[in-house]
Amino acid sequence: MKLSELLARSPVDVPRLITERVRALGVGGVLKALGERLKGLDEVALDVLSALMVGRHVVLVGPVGVGKTTLAEAVAEILSLGDPPYVEVACHSHMTAVDLTGDIDIAVVLQAGLDHPLAYIPGPLVEAHGRILVLDEINRLNPYSQAALLQALQEHYVVVRGYRIRSDFAMIGTANPSEYEGVYELSEALADRVKFVEMDYPSADVLRAVLKWRVEEALRHIGVEVPDYVIELAAKFAENLREAGAPASIRALTYSIAGAIAKSWAKGGDISLSELKRQIRANFSRQLRRDDADEIIDRALLKAANG
Repeated sequence: MKLSELLARSPVDVPRLITERVRALGVGGVLKALGERLKGLDEVALDVLSALMVGRHVVLVGPVGVGKTTLAEAVAEILSLGDPPYVEVACHSHMTAVDLTGDIDIAVVLQAGLDHPLAYIPGPLVEAHGRILVLDEINRLNPYSQAALLQALQEHYVVVRGYRIRSDFAMIGTANPSEYEGVYELSEALADRVKFVEMDYPSADVLRAVLKWRVEEALRHIGVEVPDYVIELAAKFAENLREAGAPASIRALTYSIAGAIAKSWAKGGDISLSELKRQIRANFSRQLRRDDADEIIDRALLKAANG
């Protein structure tokens, strides 16, 4: 797109568009569509929708593996404000403000002029105009990148080498808790412009249902049953792990169970608990990042196996 076209952009009332989509689909319809991808998150989804409808940006905060990114993507896709329905950025500490805003290519400008389609390469803050911007792990952005994001949220403009480009969007971010490695605290001004929605581990009953559903989805193309006792052992392991003060990623649990069942199927036999335990150790030992990780995992597994 030419820079002149971007500079001529009209404002977009994104909260109104979101409200119209929710009205058209019905709240029940949105939650039903969401339930086809995630289980047990209706209240969290309603918190997100209610904030977006009144022009409030959202950051989902919670430990690794509880479904923050999946929920953000699902909400953005269900609302589907454009094509594609949302713009997504995987944030990291080395991301610069230019990575978010885009920049003018001086070499192209000198050769073909400022209004050449390749003279300005838009960044995600510009591309998200009229849509939803999903920022995965927003608190990995360094303070300089946070400042560029804040300007877009605050002024509804992105400034590139003195040119002000209109950009109206709704943001759904995800963030790991502050005690995780490699995260920055969001600036006070940025934090003031978002609603923080907590996502914690689900209850035991919900966890069993979520695991059963996710593992069945992962194994659908193989066509094998997921034994209840396997789900039960994994759920108890997760509970024991959390009691020991260690995170229990639902994603890691899902792949542990699915991996054990798939391997047993490939070998032509039923799933063995020894294989499940091996998969759990493989998926969790590096994730815990503790010197006593193996010991904690073994204790949690032993306690789960003994009921």
